[in-house]
Amino acid sequence: MLQINLNKIGVIVLAAGKGTRLNCTDRPKVMLDLNGQPIVKYVIDTLRKVGFSNEQICLVVGFKNELVKEYFGDTFRYALQEPQLGTGHAVMMAENVMKTKFEHIVVIYGDSPFISEETIRAIVSNNVENKTAVTMTSVLSENYGGSNARFFDFGRVVRDEADNILNITEKKDCTEEQLKIKEGNAGYYCFESKWLWDNLQKIKNNNVQNEYYLTDLVHMAISQGKKVESVVIPAEETIGINTLEQLEQAKRKLK
Repeated sequence: MLQINLNKIGVIVLAAGKGTRLNCTDRPKVMLDLNGQPIVKYVIDTLRKVGFSNEQICLVVGFKNELVKEYFGDTFRYALQEPQLGTGHAVMMAENVMKTKFEHIVVIYGDSPFISEETIRAIVSNNVENKTAVTMTSVLSENYGGSNARFFDFGRVVRDEADNILNITEKKDCTEEQLKIKEGNAGYYCFESKWLWDNLQKIKNNNVQNEYYLTDLVHMAISQGKKVESVVIPAEETIGINTLEQLEQAKRKLK
């Protein structure tokens, strides 16, 4: 393994969401209490364990953003996403803050407290060593019953016979055959930064939600003949917190 210079890596943490399904009206979702500290603090702690400094981390904030800034202080970078128009749009908002500073950009979610140091290191290593335009993450699920039911909503990773990634197809756009695919998009990425900033503004919002999706960058890189690879990560690391049930599940898991 190459010795990777972490100073050349920037991290964008998506932390602008309102948490509507969590009845969260007085603070952003990432600032909800999870066993004594905000959800996003777990993510930041993991980044620090990897070796990232505050100056390498950009928090994309929106709803009640002053609460995030108050908690973390001014040593972090911040970008404002208002209104919130999707994951791709969130990264667009961070462009001015991050563009000229780093050679690779990690994008993760502020409401994913179980992402591990190993996963972050793995996607960075893959992106740097294999010279990929995009390194994505995926999760394998043998079936979609019981505790695996939540994976059914993940976009499917479509591959060719040689195992190359062809596409990420969102669940609502999948054919019956594609819905049977066992590999789902876990949603954490590492991008070669020049490629990212050259292509980010090309994302279109011509979808049902009129939002800009990061997954479109995967399609874009593949259509340009660029290298896209995936790191398979443990299923538990994909637990995000979107509902009260998931919040309770996370609290139990962290006890």
